[in-house]
Formats: sequence, structure tokens, C-alpha cells
Amino acid sequence: MADLRPVSISGLSILSALGRGGETQLAAALSGAAAFGPVRRFDVAARRVRTAATAADVAPLTDELASAIGTACAEAGWTGTAKASAPLFFAAHGDPGLAETARQLTTRTGVAPPERIYTSACVSASTAIADAASLIRRGSFDRVVVAAGYLVEPDQYALFDAGRALSTDDAVRPFSLGRQGLLLGDAVVAMTLEAGEGLAEVVGWGRAGDAFHPCQPDPEGKGLARAITSALARAGLQPVDVGYVNANATGTRFSDAAEAAALCRVFGQDGPPVSSTKSVHGHALEASGLLELAITVLALNAGKLPVNAGYVDGDPDCPLDLVLDGPRRPGSPYGLSLNSAFGGANTALLVRAT
Repeated sequence: MADLRPVSISGLSILSALGRGGETQLAAALSGAAAFGPVRRFDVAARRVRTAATAADVAPLTDELASAIGTACAEAGWTGTAKASAPLFFAAHGDPGLAETARQLTTRTGVAPPERIYTSACVSASTAIADAASLIRRGSFDRVVVAAGYLVEPDQYALFDAGRALSTDDAVRPFSLGRQGLLLGDAVVAMTLEAGEGLAEVVGWGRAGDAFHPCQPDPEGKGLARAITSALARAGLQPVDVGYVNANATGTRFSDAAEAAALCRVFGQDGPPVSSTKSVHGHALEASGLLELAITVLALNAGKLPVNAGYVDGDPDCPLDLVLDGPRRPGSPYGLSLNSAFGGANTALLVRAT
């Protein structure tokens, strides 16, 4: 059997309501400066909640994705030949036009036609990363482009509002007592993965299902705990080796408590520092996993951990070491980025700063 190859992130491009580019994203995440404000992109007068994290001056989603892919490939130093050998793994909300969008992206950017399109809700992008890393590690591909996008739009907004999932106090407060819910946010992200060295190494990944409830997570966090344990095992690491967790935490009551239970199940009561960057950029649905992984990589490389913004008071159901008063140094170069989705899907991505 051939030796398994290291897989690294070699280029990335990020857009969210925090701004464009990695430096802007990281600065906001470190300061806890949230990007939530009134929704002006479409009419929300009839909605219960009228707040989201929307970026200013954005182009149509396909244009933003094409630009992001081009920027990430340029950062990786990929020329036309390199791009042409890299398949596109594309994560976005499933609709009848998604295949056409993917075709346009490959035509406009010069990357290979999509190997896969991911529409698995809030674990779409993180699942794409796990698949890409697995295929590169075993030699099926030398390089892969992963792109994901979500721009807050009226249909999904209406669904979350009608389901009373959106925060009513204009803030996302992960793991905090009195948290009211999530708020949606824009994200368009592209990331290049390849064999060898890069900005950060993807050392482990894990996926597991709760099989508990269509919408609610397992309150004991068993599925997410299995995903984390699988990522650690694939990396050959122990829980004590992890220096930071960028949690899925959406600011919803049951989901945050279930995630805290999963983290305590794996790490015990003395686990690594934890924060959720959704507290500043909102929940970007299918693109969440890629945005949060990118910020995790940037934070680890900078040696500063993002603040868990919006926090008010401790919740006894969430006994975690939260990053609250300002950026903190990671305890190791290894960080976890976690995501969960309706249907009980859970993913864990483990990266190492380089």
C-alpha cells in the first residue's frame, strides 16, 4: 500500500459580512466585533426578526464564487495546468439551477468539472473538505478546489424565522445563559487543498450521525463526540493535543448544550479553549464549514484565538473553557472546526498550523 500523503490548505479566499480577505475576518473574530444589522437586501417587514449579517456591495453568488476560486488558486500558485487538474468540490443550497452554477464555475475559472456537489445542509462544506482530504491523502488526486457560498436570501430567511430559530435580541450568544437563537450570515469561500506543505495541514476528519431526531441533536452529544474521536484517531492524536475548538454553536438552546456535552464527553472538564465564530459572522448554512475552517486556520497561524462574542452569563449546561475577555494563545498548533446539521449529521475537521 502506498504511503499516505500529507494534505495541506495552500490558498483561500473569504467573503463574509465582516468584509473581504482573511485579515479582515480574523481581526473581527479576535475583537468580537459582530456584523449583525438590519436586513436591507429584501423585504423583512412581515418577519418576526429583521436582523442578519449581510455583506455590502456583493455581486451575484456565481460571480462571487468565481472570483473566490480564482483568488484561492492564485494564492496557491496554481497555473492553468494545475487548475485544470483540480476538480471542484462545490457546496451550496440545493436548487434546480445548482448543476448549471457548477458548470459555469468550472468554465469561468479553468478548474476541472465538479467531481461532487454537496447539498447536505450545514455540513455541506465540511463534508467536501473531508472527502477532498481523503482522496488527496490516498493519491486519487494531487489537488482539489473546495468552494462554498450562501448569501442571505428571502426563502431560507423566512423558513428560519417561521420556525422561531432566529435570535430576537439582534445577537448570537453561543453557550451563554439566555441565548435566543441563531442569525443568518453571508459567506463565499474557496479553498485549495493539495499534497504537501501549505498554510495549514488537514490532519484528521470525522463524520457521524446522531439518529436521534430530524431537527434536534442528541442531548448527550454522542454523534458529534464520535466525529471528534474519529478525527483524532485519523490524525494519531490524543484529546490533550488539541489547542482550540471552533464550535458549531449557533446560539440555540438545545444545540449548544448538546455540543457542550459532546466536548465534555471527549475532553473531560479540562478541555481546550472554545469559541464559536458564528457569534460574529452568523450562520452561513451550507458555507459555514468552509468559513469557520478558514478562520480557524488563520487564528492558529496568528497564534490568537477568536472571542466567543455575545456572551452574557454562564450556563451550567455548557461547562466549557470559553474565550471571553479577549484573544488567547492556543495551547497547541492543533485546532478543531465542528459542524452539525438537521438530520443529526456531524463533522469534525482537525488542522495543524504550519
